Amino acid sequence: MKYPAHTRRTGFAPMAGVVLVLLACVAAVAAPAASAAPGALTKLVRYHGVVLRVPASWPVYTLSAASRQCIRFDRHAVYLGQPAAGQACPPHAAGRTEAILVAPLIAVRSASAGATAHTALPGVYDGPVLSAQLTVPSAGVRVTATWGRAPALIARALAADPVLRGRLRVGHAAIAPTRAVRAHPAAAPSRASRKNSAAPTSTPFTGLGVDACSAPSPTQMTDWGSSPYRAIGIYLGGANMACSQSNLSSAWTSSEVSAGWHLVPTYVGLQAPDNSCGCAAIQQNQAAAEGQAAAQDAMAQATLLGIGPGNPIYDDMEAYPRGGRDTRMVLNFLAAWTQTLHAGGYLSGVYSSALSGIADLSAAYGTTYQEPDDLWVADWNGLQGTSDGVLPPGDWTNHQRLHQYQGGHNETYNATTLNVDSDYLDGATAGAAQPFPDGSFVQLSGTSEILRIAGGAPLFVNDPSTVAGATPVTTITQAQYQALGAVPLDGTFLTTAAGAIYRVAGGAALPVSSWSLFGGPQSSIVIDPWDIANTTNPLAHLNDTPASGTTVQGLPSGRFWQFENGKIQSVASSPAAIQVDDQALATFQVLAPPPLPRPPACVVPALHKLTYRGAIAALYKVHCRLGKVRWPRRRHHRPVFRVMSQNPQPHSHRSNGDRVNITVYYA
Repeated sequence: MKYPAHTRRTGFAPMAGVVLVLLACVAAVAAPAASAAPGALTKLVRYHGVVLRVPASWPVYTLSAASRQCIRFDRHAVYLGQPAAGQACPPHAAGRTEAILVAPLIAVRSASAGATAHTALPGVYDGPVLSAQLTVPSAGVRVTATWGRAPALIARALAADPVLRGRLRVGHAAIAPTRAVRAHPAAAPSRASRKNSAAPTSTPFTGLGVDACSAPSPTQMTDWGSSPYRAIGIYLGGANMACSQSNLSSAWTSSEVSAGWHLVPTYVGLQAPDNSCGCAAIQQNQAAAEGQAAAQDAMAQATLLGIGPGNPIYDDMEAYPRGGRDTRMVLNFLAAWTQTLHAGGYLSGVYSSALSGIADLSAAYGTTYQEPDDLWVADWNGLQGTSDGVLPPGDWTNHQRLHQYQGGHNETYNATTLNVDSDYLDGATAGAAQPFPDGSFVQLSGTSEILRIAGGAPLFVNDPSTVAGATPVTTITQAQYQALGAVPLDGTFLTTAAGAIYRVAGGAALPVSSWSLFGGPQSSIVIDPWDIANTTNPLAHLNDTPASGTTVQGLPSGRFWQFENGKIQSVASSPAAIQVDDQALATFQVLAPPPLPRPPACVVPALHKLTYRGAIAALYKVHCRLGKVRWPRRRHHRPVFRVMSQNPQPHSHRSNGDRVNITVYYA
């Protein structure tokens, strides 16, 4: 993840330009493309019958368990095969560019907890859509594509395959010109002390830790049990998360917490406009909405990993130049991040360079600003402590600081070498251990009802014989009952003794016609069919229809849908979509797709006496473009040109991207 304050500065393309490129990209998908760009050298890449046409300069990696090749989406590359459990990734990767992973549809189930390892990128809801995922059941593969500033390159690469090209057309184009911000109002919490805000699942930890770009495999974690480290940073997702997470699952987090590891959940969201990593950036006038949406997505991803309310989540804000729009937009983004996490019951953390984000937060400390609970300071000074010259001694002192004291380097324990950053912690970490695992039976003290835990929620057992007798039963307190989920986690499989199969999406149990849709039988919880038939009863702990905003992918069609008030609407692809049966979706009414937003008009500015370069900048800001330029007949040595006249005239309304012709003179 990490970049110290002195690293390079690059920005993200303005949104207006991105929209134009994306719209052109969608048109490119509609017909096969002969090459990646006019005159560019390309090559065909084939895997399990899937064909891609990519630039000839792109490396192609064939994956194997022994290769340890890191799946990085911040580098141009094609990856073919199942990512290895022990990827050798650098800890400092951030951002996304054009890259493609083609992986077999293999469900790797944990023998201990029945969780499914996957190669998908976590969902992105806090900025431009920068990834797409397409399943090709006939070839037995899933294609994950990411992009940065050249989405058309990915569109042309995928369009070389007729099946993928058809998938793109069906789903209104996977490379979609939309911003997936889904922010909902959150009540502002009162300013509370750390003592009152931390739930029992949060465990302050003092000691050494590391963070790695991709979560290590269970075997690697076991080998590192002999290291001096007892905390590890894990990446939940975000628009700029660069590495794949083939190991990370709820089973992984539960197992490693049980083994004594403290977790530091980290989310690589949108960055400052002039960020150090060339990452997707916060947009003008959108900082608060994007910070709120990032926190909502981070909480959803944490929940999928078994990291519930009461735990911290740290936003990774890479280095940026302080002042002006960078400071203003970062603080607005982080204030909304903190407020939304608090409203959801989580602790708010922020990782940043000591000389950028940390300094800005410190300057706002003690004001009306909604400050985070914990700070993770990147200052590679080699000191294993939390004192820092940027932070006054009295700020964030109640076990509220983490310090990244060393950047990426290799360390080896029991023959396992990892490239990590090193940290000293005296702050909040997460616990993921579940006191009542899925499949267990519980009974609320003072009541007679027996409940079975499924996806973290208690489902009523009306007839114990339907679940093989419902024993043994653990009596729980009212507080423990209230800490359980209101509905099962998305993606949970439910079955009945009669052989019916369901998958949870948005809290509702959607029927599954056959396990073959998911590559064979999956880990599931046997429940009483009473819950399916009585979803309106609070004891069932199931929704009648998926909650609004739930995104699903139908199988085997591969189409993506979003639920709104019990109806479905076709949407662009989303890596966070829950895969469900097309037959279950056929029972819902289909809404017409929303109209595409109209591009902003070109309102011609007054260019008289502006310099030539100033005129170009003025046109760009108002969605116009420079047309023909009439130059003076004689050139002067190092002249300064200014605008004499223009056509069309100032203040006229034109279409987006229309050209304005100018005549210039020597200044």
